[in-house]
Amino acid sequence: MNYIDSHAHFDLCAEEGMDTASLVRDMAESGVGRAVQISIEPAGFAWSRDFAADNRASGVLFSLGIHPSSRADESDLAHLSDLTGSVLGSDDAPLLFGVGETGLDYYRMRRPREEQMRSFEFQAELAKKTGLPLIVHSRDAMEDTLGVLKKIRPDRGIMHCFPGDSDDARSVLDLGFHLSFAGNLTYPKAAALHDAAGFVPLDRVLFETDAPFLAPVPLRGKKNMPRHVVHTYRFFAGLRKISVEELAERVQTTFAGLAGR
Repeated sequence: MNYIDSHAHFDLCAEEGMDTASLVRDMAESGVGRAVQISIEPAGFAWSRDFAADNRASGVLFSLGIHPSSRADESDLAHLSDLTGSVLGSDDAPLLFGVGETGLDYYRMRRPREEQMRSFEFQAELAKKTGLPLIVHSRDAMEDTLGVLKKIRPDRGIMHCFPGDSDDARSVLDLGFHLSFAGNLTYPKAAALHDAAGFVPLDRVLFETDAPFLAPVPLRGKKNMPRHVVHTYRFFAGLRKISVEELAERVQTTFAGLAGR
Protein backbone atom coordinates (compact mmCIF):
# COMPACT_ATOMS: atom_id res chain seq x y z
CA MET A 1 0.00 0.00 0.00
CA ASN A 2 1.19 3.52 -0.72
CA TYR A 3 -0.63 6.07 1.43
CA ILE A 4 -0.07 9.82 1.21
CA ASP A 5 -0.18 12.37 4.01
CA SER A 6 -0.86 15.58 2.10
CA HIS A 7 -0.44 17.90 5.08
CA ALA A 8 1.78 17.47 8.14
CA HIS A 9 3.89 19.70 10.37
CA PHE A 10 7.06 17.76 11.12
CA ASP A 11 8.57 20.90 12.66
CA LEU A 12 5.71 21.22 15.15
CA CYS A 13 6.00 17.50 15.89
CA ALA A 14 9.64 18.14 16.76
CA GLU A 15 8.58 20.96 19.07
CA GLU A 16 6.29 18.43 20.79
CA GLY A 17 9.31 16.26 21.50
CA MET A 18 8.93 13.76 18.66
CA ASP A 19 11.97 12.53 16.77
CA THR A 20 11.49 13.42 13.11
CA ALA A 21 13.81 10.65 11.89
CA SER A 22 11.57 8.14 13.68
CA LEU A 23 8.48 9.73 12.13
CA VAL A 24 9.95 9.21 8.67
CA ARG A 25 10.95 5.62 9.42
CA ASP A 26 7.47 4.91 10.76
CA MET A 27 5.97 6.26 7.54
CA ALA A 28 7.78 3.65 5.49
CA GLU A 29 6.85 0.84 7.87
CA SER A 30 3.17 1.86 7.70
CA GLY A 31 3.04 2.14 3.92
CA VAL A 32 3.04 5.95 3.80
CA GLY A 33 5.11 6.74 0.74
CA ARG A 34 4.57 10.50 0.55
CA ALA A 35 4.16 13.34 3.03
CA VAL A 36 4.20 17.12 2.72
CA GLN A 37 5.92 19.27 5.35
CA ILE A 38 3.71 22.35 5.53
CA SER A 39 5.24 25.73 6.37
CA ILE A 40 3.30 28.23 8.46
CA GLU A 41 5.72 31.17 8.91
CA PRO A 42 8.91 32.59 7.39
CA ALA A 43 11.01 31.48 10.36
CA GLY A 44 10.34 27.88 9.35
CA PHE A 45 10.95 28.11 5.60
CA ALA A 46 14.59 27.02 5.68
CA TRP A 47 13.80 24.15 8.05
CA SER A 48 11.04 22.88 5.75
CA ARG A 49 13.24 23.01 2.67
CA ASP A 50 16.17 21.30 4.40
CA PHE A 51 13.92 18.62 5.90
CA ALA A 52 12.44 17.75 2.52
CA ALA A 53 15.88 17.71 0.89
CA ASP A 54 17.27 15.45 3.60
CA ASN A 55 14.31 13.07 3.26
CA ARG A 56 13.62 13.17 -0.47
CA ALA A 57 14.32 9.43 -0.74
CA SER A 58 11.47 8.84 1.73
CA GLY A 59 8.98 10.86 -0.34
CA VAL A 60 8.92 14.06 1.72
CA LEU A 61 7.94 17.29 -0.07
CA PHE A 62 7.44 20.78 1.40
CA SER A 63 5.42 23.93 1.01
CA LEU A 64 6.14 27.62 1.53
CA GLY A 65 3.41 29.75 3.07
CA ILE A 66 2.21 31.92 5.91
CA HIS A 67 -0.66 30.74 8.13
CA PRO A 68 -3.46 33.23 8.86
CA SER A 69 -2.43 33.19 12.53
CA SER A 70 1.17 34.16 11.65
CA ARG A 71 2.53 37.65 11.06
CA ALA A 72 2.50 38.64 7.40
CA ASP A 73 3.78 42.17 6.83
CA GLU A 74 5.12 43.39 3.51
CA SER A 75 8.65 42.14 4.18
CA ASP A 76 7.35 38.67 5.10
CA LEU A 77 5.30 38.43 1.93
CA ALA A 78 8.19 39.68 -0.19
CA HIS A 79 10.48 37.07 1.38
CA LEU A 80 7.93 34.35 0.60
CA SER A 81 7.69 35.45 -3.02
CA ASP A 82 11.45 35.75 -3.49
CA LEU A 83 12.19 32.40 -1.88
CA THR A 84 9.50 30.64 -3.90
CA GLY A 85 11.05 31.94 -7.10
CA SER A 86 14.52 30.96 -5.92
CA VAL A 87 13.46 27.41 -5.06
CA LEU A 88 11.67 26.97 -8.38
CA GLY A 89 14.91 27.91 -10.13
CA SER A 90 16.98 25.44 -8.12
CA ASP A 91 17.54 21.70 -7.92
CA ASP A 92 14.98 21.61 -5.08
CA ALA A 93 12.14 22.64 -7.37
CA PRO A 94 10.67 19.10 -7.54
CA LEU A 95 10.36 19.12 -3.74
CA LEU A 96 8.20 22.27 -3.59
CA PHE A 97 4.61 21.05 -3.54
CA GLY A 98 2.62 24.24 -3.08
CA VAL A 99 2.01 27.68 -1.60
CA GLY A 100 0.57 27.67 1.90
CA GLU A 101 -0.73 26.99 4.42
CA THR A 102 -2.61 30.24 3.97
CA GLY A 103 -6.23 31.33 4.32
CA LEU A 104 -8.51 32.79 6.95
CA ASP A 105 -9.06 31.88 10.61
CA TYR A 106 -11.85 33.80 12.30
CA TYR A 107 -12.03 31.28 15.17
CA ARG A 108 -8.65 32.11 16.73
CA MET A 109 -8.43 35.62 15.23
CA ARG A 110 -4.77 35.90 16.18
CA ARG A 111 -4.15 38.42 13.40
CA PRO A 112 -6.41 41.27 12.29
CA ARG A 113 -8.89 40.40 9.56
CA GLU A 114 -7.33 42.92 7.17
CA GLU A 115 -3.88 41.37 7.60
CA GLN A 116 -5.26 37.88 7.06
CA MET A 117 -7.03 38.96 3.87
CA ARG A 118 -3.94 40.72 2.52
CA SER A 119 -1.76 37.68 3.23
CA PHE A 120 -4.28 35.25 1.73
CA GLU A 121 -4.81 37.28 -1.43
CA PHE A 122 -1.06 37.72 -1.91
CA GLN A 123 -0.42 33.99 -1.60
CA ALA A 124 -3.33 33.13 -3.88
CA GLU A 125 -1.82 35.43 -6.49
CA LEU A 126 1.59 33.81 -5.96
CA ALA A 127 0.12 30.35 -6.49
CA LYS A 128 -1.61 31.53 -9.65
CA LYS A 129 1.61 33.11 -10.95
CA THR A 130 3.77 30.05 -10.28
CA GLY A 131 1.18 27.36 -11.10
CA LEU A 132 1.73 25.74 -7.72
CA PRO A 133 -1.26 24.37 -5.78
CA LEU A 134 -2.65 26.75 -3.15
CA ILE A 135 -3.03 25.11 0.28
CA VAL A 136 -5.96 26.76 2.06
CA HIS A 137 -6.91 26.92 5.74
CA SER A 138 -10.45 28.10 6.47
CA ARG A 139 -11.96 28.15 9.94
CA ASP A 140 -15.24 29.94 10.64
CA ALA A 141 -14.54 31.90 7.46
CA MET A 142 -15.95 29.91 4.55
CA GLU A 143 -17.80 32.81 2.90
CA ASP A 144 -14.78 35.11 2.84
CA THR A 145 -12.47 32.23 1.87
CA LEU A 146 -14.61 31.43 -1.15
CA GLY A 147 -14.80 35.12 -1.98
CA VAL A 148 -11.02 35.40 -2.24
CA LEU A 149 -10.75 32.24 -4.33
CA LYS A 150 -13.49 33.43 -6.70
CA LYS A 151 -11.78 36.80 -7.03
CA ILE A 152 -8.27 35.52 -7.77
CA ARG A 153 -9.04 32.14 -9.34
CA PRO A 154 -5.81 30.23 -8.69
CA ASP A 155 -5.46 27.36 -11.12
CA ARG A 156 -5.54 24.58 -8.55
CA GLY A 157 -5.44 23.99 -4.86
CA ILE A 158 -6.47 22.10 -1.76
CA MET A 159 -8.74 23.06 1.10
CA HIS A 160 -6.93 21.32 3.90
CA CYS A 161 -8.69 19.82 6.91
CA PHE A 162 -11.93 20.40 5.04
CA PRO A 163 -14.35 22.05 7.49
CA GLY A 164 -17.79 21.92 5.89
CA ASP A 165 -20.72 19.86 4.64
CA SER A 166 -21.67 18.77 1.13
CA ASP A 167 -22.93 22.26 0.19
CA ASP A 168 -19.57 23.75 1.16
CA ALA A 169 -17.84 20.91 -0.66
CA ARG A 170 -19.76 21.69 -3.84
CA SER A 171 -18.72 25.35 -3.64
CA VAL A 172 -15.05 24.45 -3.22
CA LEU A 173 -15.12 21.80 -5.93
CA ASP A 174 -16.78 24.21 -8.35
CA LEU A 175 -13.63 26.34 -8.07
CA GLY A 176 -11.50 23.41 -9.22
CA PHE A 177 -10.10 22.72 -5.79
CA HIS A 178 -9.56 19.43 -3.99
CA LEU A 179 -10.72 18.50 -0.50
CA SER A 180 -8.33 17.05 2.05
CA PHE A 181 -9.83 15.25 5.04
CA ALA A 182 -8.01 15.00 8.36
CA GLY A 183 -8.44 12.71 11.34
CA ASN A 184 -11.53 14.55 12.56
CA LEU A 185 -13.42 12.86 9.71
CA THR A 186 -13.34 9.71 11.85
CA TYR A 187 -15.05 11.32 14.83
CA PRO A 188 -18.55 9.90 15.47
CA LYS A 189 -20.23 13.31 15.79
CA ALA A 190 -18.64 14.83 12.66
CA ALA A 191 -21.90 14.57 10.68
CA ALA A 192 -21.14 17.49 8.36
CA LEU A 193 -17.79 15.99 7.39
CA HIS A 194 -19.39 12.59 6.81
CA ASP A 195 -21.89 14.31 4.52
CA ALA A 196 -19.09 16.00 2.56
CA ALA A 197 -17.09 12.77 2.34
CA GLY A 198 -20.08 11.01 0.87
CA PHE A 199 -20.38 13.70 -1.80
CA VAL A 200 -16.83 14.41 -2.99
CA PRO A 201 -15.72 12.70 -6.24
CA LEU A 202 -13.01 10.14 -5.66
CA ASP A 203 -10.61 11.96 -7.99
CA ARG A 204 -10.83 15.17 -5.96
CA VAL A 205 -10.04 13.87 -2.48
CA LEU A 206 -6.85 13.74 -0.41
CA PHE A 207 -6.08 12.74 3.17
CA GLU A 208 -3.85 14.27 5.80
CA THR A 209 -2.90 14.10 9.44
CA ASP A 210 -2.23 17.78 10.17
CA ALA A 211 0.26 16.20 12.59
CA PRO A 212 0.73 16.69 15.49
CA PHE A 213 -2.96 17.68 15.66
CA LEU A 214 -6.29 15.89 15.11
CA ALA A 215 -5.32 12.28 15.72
CA PRO A 216 -7.98 9.96 14.24
CA VAL A 217 -10.05 7.35 16.00
CA PRO A 218 -8.79 5.08 17.64
CA LEU A 219 -5.95 7.43 18.65
CA ARG A 220 -8.01 10.52 19.41
CA GLY A 221 -6.47 12.64 22.14
CA LYS A 222 -2.93 11.48 21.41
CA LYS A 223 -0.24 13.26 19.42
CA ASN A 224 -0.77 12.68 15.74
CA MET A 225 1.92 11.59 13.27
CA PRO A 226 2.03 10.89 9.52
CA ARG A 227 1.73 7.11 9.84
CA HIS A 228 -1.72 7.58 11.39
CA VAL A 229 -3.19 8.79 8.07
CA VAL A 230 -4.02 5.14 7.31
CA HIS A 231 -6.95 5.31 9.77
CA THR A 232 -8.58 8.16 7.86
CA TYR A 233 -8.19 6.27 4.57
CA ARG A 234 -9.87 3.23 6.13
CA PHE A 235 -12.76 5.27 7.54
CA PHE A 236 -13.44 7.00 4.23
CA ALA A 237 -13.22 3.73 2.31
CA GLY A 238 -15.76 2.19 4.66
CA LEU A 239 -18.05 5.19 4.30
CA ARG A 240 -17.93 4.97 0.50
CA LYS A 241 -17.97 1.17 0.44
CA ILE A 242 -14.84 0.82 -1.66
CA SER A 243 -11.60 -0.99 -0.96
CA VAL A 244 -8.73 0.83 0.70
CA GLU A 245 -6.53 -0.36 -2.16
CA GLU A 246 -8.71 1.36 -4.77
CA LEU A 247 -8.87 4.52 -2.69
CA ALA A 248 -5.10 4.63 -2.22
CA GLU A 249 -4.56 4.22 -5.97
CA ARG A 250 -6.99 7.06 -6.71
CA VAL A 251 -5.28 9.37 -4.24
CA GLN A 252 -1.84 8.54 -5.65
CA THR A 253 -3.01 9.60 -9.12
CA THR A 254 -4.61 12.78 -7.80
CA PHE A 255 -1.57 13.73 -5.73
CA ALA A 256 0.81 13.08 -8.60
CA GLY A 257 -1.22 15.44 -10.78
CA LEU A 258 -1.09 18.18 -8.18
CA ALA A 259 2.60 17.67 -7.53
CA GLY A 260 3.35 17.77 -11.25
CA ARG A 261 5.19 14.48 -11.06
